[in-house]
Order: sequence, then C-alpha cells, then structure tokens
Amino acid sequence: MTDSLEASLAPLHAHLRAISDLSERYKAIRDAEDLFESLKRTQLQEVAQGLRAEGKKWKEVAAIMGGVSYQRAFQYGQGE
Repeated sequence: MTDSLEASLAPLHAHLRAISDLSERYKAIRDAEDLFESLKRTQLQEVAQGLRAEGKKWKEVAAIMGGVSYQRAFQYGQGE
C-alpha cells in the first residue's frame, strides 16, 4: 500500500521539484497541502460514515480509526 501510495504521489513530487522559482514552489507546496487536507477530511468522513453504516458504534469506529476518542470519530463523521 505504501509503495503504491508513494508511486501515486511521484508525479506531484516531480511537478513541485520542477518549479525552479523557489517562492513559486513554496506557494505550490502550500496549495498542495491545502488540497491534501481537504482530501484527508473527506476520506476520514467517508470512512467514519461507512463504518457507522456497517452498524458499528462510535467507540468501535474510534478504535478502528487508530484509537481516537469516540467524540473525535463522531467529528470525523461530521466532516470536522
């Protein structure tokens, strides 16, 4: 999984390294960071909601999601 994830990010890495103007590269890195945070939030929400749809309680969802609190799991489910 990690190898395929790294492989899927390789084009982004190459794109960023190809930006020779370092201030422009910095801006592009920050834009990528914002995009990744949005993607992460969406994915965590989908996982939390999917686990709930499978009938799991928030405490079970929390355990599956790395042992976060059940309140945090609920927040993930709300997209927070």
